[in-house]
Amino acid sequence: MSLDPSPARSRPLASARRAAAAALLGAVLAMVVAAPSASVVAAASVPPVGGGATAVQTDLTSGYVEGIDVSHWQNTINWVRVAAAGKKFAIIKASDSTDYVDPLYVTNRSNAQANGIWTGAYHFARPDASSGDSVREADHFADTVRLGPGDLIPALDLEQSGGLSIAALQTWVTTWLGEVTTRTGVRPMIYTSPAFWKKYMGDSQALADAGYKTLWVAHWNVSTPWVPANNWGGRGWTFWQYSNCGTVSGISGCVDLDRYNGIDLMPVAYSAFKLTATTGGQVKQGQTGSATVGIVRMNFDAEVALDVSGLPTGAAAAWNASPTAETSSALTVSTDAAVTPTGSYPLTITGVGDGLTRTTKVTLVVADGIPPTLVAPWTKLMAGTTLDSTVPVLVSWGATDPSGLSSMPLQRALNGGSWSSVALPNLAVRSTWQSVAVGATVQHRVRATDRLANVSSWATGPSVKALLTQQTSTAIRYSGTWISQAASSASGGSVRYSTAPGANATFTFTGGSVAWLAARGPTRGSARVYVDGVYAGTVSLYASSGHSRAIVFARNFGASGSHRLTIVVVGTAGHPRVDVDGFLRLSIS
Repeated sequence: MSLDPSPARSRPLASARRAAAAALLGAVLAMVVAAPSASVVAAASVPPVGGGATAVQTDLTSGYVEGIDVSHWQNTINWVRVAAAGKKFAIIKASDSTDYVDPLYVTNRSNAQANGIWTGAYHFARPDASSGDSVREADHFADTVRLGPGDLIPALDLEQSGGLSIAALQTWVTTWLGEVTTRTGVRPMIYTSPAFWKKYMGDSQALADAGYKTLWVAHWNVSTPWVPANNWGGRGWTFWQYSNCGTVSGISGCVDLDRYNGIDLMPVAYSAFKLTATTGGQVKQGQTGSATVGIVRMNFDAEVALDVSGLPTGAAAAWNASPTAETSSALTVSTDAAVTPTGSYPLTITGVGDGLTRTTKVTLVVADGIPPTLVAPWTKLMAGTTLDSTVPVLVSWGATDPSGLSSMPLQRALNGGSWSSVALPNLAVRSTWQSVAVGATVQHRVRATDRLANVSSWATGPSVKALLTQQTSTAIRYSGTWISQAASSASGGSVRYSTAPGANATFTFTGGSVAWLAARGPTRGSARVYVDGVYAGTVSLYASSGHSRAIVFARNFGASGSHRLTIVVVGTAGHPRVDVDGFLRLSIS
């Protein structure tokens, strides 16, 4: 990795690098600036302290794990022999700049893992001031790198400043790290030398404090590395490249030697998780639905705290305990029938664990869970009908549902008896004519089921008794000239009529519906009608042919009460006669 030039350039000979290092013998921090084809060569390229870069061969030391970092410069590697030499990890070059892919990355990774060696991947950074350069390099690396079981977290190899100022380079590095974190799901480690970090990154510990806690420090030929950024924010080094020219069986020539500060590589493994979600189907309003959130773990055993956003109004979510080693968690969503609207709602499920955040999407479908809305049947008298042996009444009701209705039975009970079904032609009807014998009591009820199988309760209307008051009743007060006349076609065998303008008949009653019975014909005239003293309209009894027991006027009140119906003869020229055959009323209880 150290002083890794562009792909077109050859790697400097170890002897030349050692000579450069010797020239700086005794320097506490050394930095070589300006190779002919590169404006800045980082301190990691040469030993920052001490003498020549003598090859150092170390094996597994108590408290440490030994490894290497390699690229195509090592050519074909015998990974069987590397493993036999005790190397437990290899950090492998994957990419460079915005378009270069190390040609041996895939092969090295595969063969190293096949021999039980942990593998990591690094990107050689070439910062420049062009807009979006850091994101392009990060995306190129993320597109190239392969991360999975057996991998360490990825690494940024920072050896060049690209001529950027300290602030600009800090921004470049921060952006690169953020983009790779987003793309891979883990925070990368940072490779640098102490001298480079101090000179070109201002010795800042901001990234260490921001969660990029893994430092891979390059400091050769010393017993203990110097760690920049205030000992990397107090965390110290995690990986240490302690030699740039080691000898390892299975590799021809020099190879960088590294050491891990610990004996278990799991804390720096590609440790991540992702979320999946499957629903148990749609949930009805007022009911509870469920979803299973899968937690796919990649060497990740930290607790994952789960949350969900995007719930509709009135909905509430609950989780089982945040899982630690579990691979799933149950989400239940309860809805409020009164306020949760139907529809499809995209939910975002967020998992947070060990500083990582993952999201997944799931669609909550809230279906109609509310039974059809009903208006109980009501019964009324209507003008334009005829009294025969029974009283014609119109039974009406209401039924609505956003999902549509699948059934709507209407039933009636006569004189307090059992309920029986009333045939309806289709689901669209909301009224039907019924016949009720005078003196009989009828009651109706309706129930509905919508297309999502939500069933309403029965909506029961009041009991209604049909009553007939003949024109001879004392409940009718006549004023003016009225004449009684036998008529076999009349409801009671006779009628009263008047031709005198202003003559009137007032029916005082208790009920919820009232109707005036009269005869229509070519000799009949008009009358003004008043209800409780208020003009209700003028009724014409004229017809080209005779029609007895006609219901010529009706008024419905909804509930029983005391009322007055007054008929006033107009005295129509040529056919002034107005008949009173009787009055129908419905007693509602």
